[in-house]
Amino acid sequence: MLREKIIDAAAHVYAELGFRGATTRRIAERAGVNEVSLFRHFGSKEALIAEVVRHWATAGEPQPLPEVPRDPERELGEWATAHLARLRGSRSFIRKTMGEVEERPEMACLVCEGAQGRARQLKAYMIRLGEHGFVQWASSRRGRDEEAHAAGAMLMSALFNDALGRDMMPEMYPQPAARAAELYVKVFLRAIACDTTNGRRAGARGDGTSAPATGTTPKAGRAEPGRTKTGRSKVSRSKVSRSKGSTSRTSRTPRP
Repeated sequence: MLREKIIDAAAHVYAELGFRGATTRRIAERAGVNEVSLFRHFGSKEALIAEVVRHWATAGEPQPLPEVPRDPERELGEWATAHLARLRGSRSFIRKTMGEVEERPEMACLVCEGAQGRARQLKAYMIRLGEHGFVQWASSRRGRDEEAHAAGAMLMSALFNDALGRDMMPEMYPQPAARAAELYVKVFLRAIACDTTNGRRAGARGDGTSAPATGTTPKAGRAEPGRTKTGRSKVSRSKVSRSKGSTSRTSRTPRP
């Protein structure tokens, strides 16, 4: 209990004054304890601030994305909205930490823990979208699909930049602010050619399974994000036989 109280006090002082200004005396006063208690629990100011940054990076995780996607626009929208709200609430803390990175590079690894965890959540969800028929990923020998990876990075970057930049340059970001995360998600789903009608058809059947994709045709030629395929899809070949006044065509289509 006392340890958490000290961490909370140190986080507030650090967000206001940075590393240099967050003296053990100020932190102790904010926590309502003496400095001896700080050193007893953490050993040094450096260790205390490192624990503060680590605690911030891993705390307040948004609800995990579902194992079985049903409505990507709603599910990703709720997840992104919660993530953006947390970033906005921690704006001062993030700015102070970024300002300390050059002088204290060890902070960078601590700050990135939370962001990397959320990026892994998004990547895993993108793979599940393919497994359940919302996106068609094609085979590739080149490793991860860079276009899909770029789309995920753009979504995460849009949320991060919105949180840090909206108060300074509001005209650059979508309005109203409360709907920004939903709009970013819509653009993201278009970028990966997600067939959002698939979940509605599955829900209408009531069996929770994916229906064959119809309507929007996902972009071909993509590998699952982050996965390596050992074989390359064969290029569709057509055999054309011509007779009087008619043309017949057969083709082989690569599996995603």
